[in-house]
Amino acid sequence: MIGKKETQHWKLEEVDQLVDLFKSYENIAVIELAHLNDRQMQEMRKILRGKAIIRMSKKNLQLRAIEKYKDITNDENLLDLANKIPGQAVLCFTNMDIYELKKIFNENEWMVPAKPNEITPVDIWVPAGDTGLPTGQVISELNMTLKLPTRLQNDTIWIREDTRTHKAGDLVDVKEAAVLKKLGIKPIESLVKIKYAWSEGELLNEDVIYMDIEKFKQDIIAAFIPAQKLAIEMGIIDKETSKPLLQKAYREGLALLFELPMFIDEMQDEYVKKAIREANTINSVIFGETIIRKPHEPEEKEEKDKGKEEDKEEEVGIGGLFG
Repeated sequence: MIGKKETQHWKLEEVDQLVDLFKSYENIAVIELAHLNDRQMQEMRKILRGKAIIRMSKKNLQLRAIEKYKDITNDENLLDLANKIPGQAVLCFTNMDIYELKKIFNENEWMVPAKPNEITPVDIWVPAGDTGLPTGQVISELNMTLKLPTRLQNDTIWIREDTRTHKAGDLVDVKEAAVLKKLGIKPIESLVKIKYAWSEGELLNEDVIYMDIEKFKQDIIAAFIPAQKLAIEMGIIDKETSKPLLQKAYREGLALLFELPMFIDEMQDEYVKKAIREANTINSVIFGETIIRKPHEPEEKEEKDKGKEEDKEEEVGIGGLFG
């Protein structure tokens, strides 16, 4: 009975400490332990010292702490977090942005041995050279279990050539994993990965946390132009469409004024521009030429020849545009 009370007291203390951490930090990352080892977690604690706290607890205690914290905050969304915690997980408490925490995890990867009775995601190679293993029974393990080409040299076992023992997608059985570990082969990249995160009251899943931000930006940019065009056609006014809508209204207003049987002094430049455009069109269709000069375009050089100036003055009206 005494032992039972001590265990219960320890559990209560652990729940209280977890609740205190929930109160003290804005963001909580749920990290699955299935593919991690103790050394990785110890190294991550060192890297995150002063930035985050990694807390390893039993799932039932994590769930009790979340339930208790929910009673304090009345935040029903915490139930979603509780439902998402896997069987073996650690909680990482931090005030850092979740995406900054993910970046730190991604920058610190480990190479680890292949696990027994698991599918390898990569090809596994044993390099040629000295294994450092003494001669004896182990040579039969290398030959029979992994089918490695070996030779004896200076009382140690050598691999004669680089040898692939497994292809990506192959199962690594218990014996094979043990021999590979004995050889010091660590082919698997291992990252601390965030399974879910609780960030400022919102639950973020793995797909959101690890989305390709650059691709997302490009998708947004690609979607912007068609969306803007559609909004302009529908006459929706906001900060993204107000300027294009004004430009469109101006163009349509000009087109309407050009159709009116009257001359408006304020539109003299527009009349000339329109005339030049139409003249250019005709010239290019008939003569394959284009009139370069625009209204009020400054002369490239001052005409000194008075006769040339008089010739220029004779070119009046639209007819002069056809040269």
